[in-house]
Amino acid sequence: STTAGPSRVRGCTPVSVVCVRILPTPLLPLHRSMVGSVAGVLPLVGVAAMLTEGGDDRTTTNAKGVNKYHCRPQPIPDAVFRGSCTCNIPTESAYRAAEAAYQSIQDGDVSVGDIMEGVRSKIKSMYQVPAGTEVFLCPSGSDAEYIPLQIAKILTKGRKIVNIVTCDSEVGSGTLDAAGGKYFSPVVPLPEDGMDAKAMGQPVQGLADNVETVSIAARDMGDSSVVNAKSGVQEAVDKCSQEGSVPIVHCVLGSKTGIVEPFPETNFGQMVSARDAFIVVDACQARFRREWLTDYLNKGAFVLITGSKFYRGPPFSGAVLVPSLVMERLLMTDTTLAPGLSYFLSSNEVPTALTSWKTALKDTNNTGLALRWVAALDEMEPTLAMPDDEKDGLQEGWLESVLSELGKHPDELEAFEPRSCATIVSLRLRKQGGGYYNTAECKKVFEWMTLDMSQKLGTPDAATKCYIGQPVSVAMGGGCVLRIALGSDSLRQLVGDREGARAADVAIVTKLALLTRRFEELSKM
Repeated sequence: STTAGPSRVRGCTPVSVVCVRILPTPLLPLHRSMVGSVAGVLPLVGVAAMLTEGGDDRTTTNAKGVNKYHCRPQPIPDAVFRGSCTCNIPTESAYRAAEAAYQSIQDGDVSVGDIMEGVRSKIKSMYQVPAGTEVFLCPSGSDAEYIPLQIAKILTKGRKIVNIVTCDSEVGSGTLDAAGGKYFSPVVPLPEDGMDAKAMGQPVQGLADNVETVSIAARDMGDSSVVNAKSGVQEAVDKCSQEGSVPIVHCVLGSKTGIVEPFPETNFGQMVSARDAFIVVDACQARFRREWLTDYLNKGAFVLITGSKFYRGPPFSGAVLVPSLVMERLLMTDTTLAPGLSYFLSSNEVPTALTSWKTALKDTNNTGLALRWVAALDEMEPTLAMPDDEKDGLQEGWLESVLSELGKHPDELEAFEPRSCATIVSLRLRKQGGGYYNTAECKKVFEWMTLDMSQKLGTPDAATKCYIGQPVSVAMGGGCVLRIALGSDSLRQLVGDREGARAADVAIVTKLALLTRRFEELSKM
């Protein structure tokens, strides 16, 4: 593949809470959220525990009550949060919305199915999607990959599917496995009683048959430059044409560092019109303008979104927007679903019109997913109500402010591809003797940022618990970046409390510089 300068998301453009009620839902057997008290850590109970259910190993919590990203499924007082590109701690308002919904479920006022239907309706209305668009709900953006694949298999029965994943390594870590119809986690959202853990890469029954994946990297790992995927996509599509297979081409509307892999500029459009190909737009970071979404849906593309990145919903919640061009065909086609799909999807998450899907799937209640979407909607609604131009201006001002703050610490911090994305600032950590800290070392800093380090470092500047984006590899030999990411709540804070938002950014940058400067000392403690 050839390389080119980065093409990025300009910023981010960006549902009301639906309350519910059924009998209390038991915790799913492969999750262990009710952890014992360790070193004074209280076990998760109630809605906090339920928010970790119905997902994968990324939502499970350890003995400290945190997940692999060091996040708890409940607000953390006095913490500073700029990690929406990785994993979220719910805001106070979003958490209260989930609590109210969970109470309604327990009181029997509404069902999980009612919540899911309300979420689908709200997503459609707030994004003002084209008529005929339908919404599938999924436990995460990774699970969402199964939906276009399953639909493609239904609409092109018996033909080989070639799923072409662009921007690989800067989309979800499970994307490539999921795009191939394989398990991407040892934990499934809706396990059967006594079900064993699944090996990553193991085929999902009925989904992986006659499916091939093609991976096109996000970057040249030699010099970190962004790869132009056009030629690689064209080569894969041409091969599909020659062998009579069906391509699914991905484009990316914002990677982990903000890369945009544009809509395929090949002969692909004609293949889509001829029903010989499909397009998937990975917009899971949710850093896009509303009109972009409309344009992709009108072009017949599936669009994958989440409520658990920019919109600060607890981990994780995904959705697939299916365009009317595909829905019309799907409604007229006999359906046979992959048996393994039932570990990820229940009848509640499927559009009402797809009665054959609802009949084939179990009516299991994924209460955790419903509550995570309720929390996400609480953030999405006020943010989507803001004019896009206003959001763009606020984002660009925030970006310049953070870059200015980074510039005060040139010996420790270096912006990586500055101004390439208005809502994600990627940065490298400088070593005192030259070079940069690698992925393993940055993971230590990532964790230290979430801890009160004031006693170890003897300064109150290290006290604030700060949550940022996890390390992302951008070069061979462990070359990586950490990220400071604006989220929906901090975007809105810029309207009424700009100084408070700036103080949070200053606290993060100051602590990052301090930890970097004293890394060697801390590593020996």
